[in-house]
Amino acid sequence: QVVMVGDDIVGDVGGAQQAGMHGVLVKTGKFRAQDLDGEVNPDSVLESIAELPQWWMQTKHG
Repeated sequence: QVVMVGDDIVGDVGGAQQAGMHGVLVKTGKFRAQDLDGEVNPDSVLESIAELPQWWMQTKHG
């Protein structure tokens, strides 16, 4: 399984989704709250990359 995790909703998340992958947005770095109002809808949104292991266990292996 492959998941793209990034802070750029268009380049990271949107690009991943266009390639057939899940796109997870992290609210750090390039992220801005208004990003969530655009055309790209992340599969999940995390506050930080530190949440990734728990998210992975809950959504993929839980």
